[in-house]
Amino acid sequence: MAQQPTEKHFSPRTTNLLLGASVVILIASVLIRFLTTAPQEGVLVLMGVGVFLFLLVAFDQPN
Repeated sequence: MAQQPTEKHFSPRTTNLLLGASVVILIASVLIRFLTTAPQEGVLVLMGVGVFLFLLVAFDQPN
């Protein structure tokens, strides 16, 4: 009988950590964007990192 491959997912603790980090990064980038004169490119890179972490968590969820 064939063995079904098991899918690996992040642990709940890692999921919560990544989700929290992405939210903090996104909020910080929005605050930096509107409250300082930081370069636009740096803020966009920071937002990109936050969105990447958020999507990493979103697509890792089991069905």
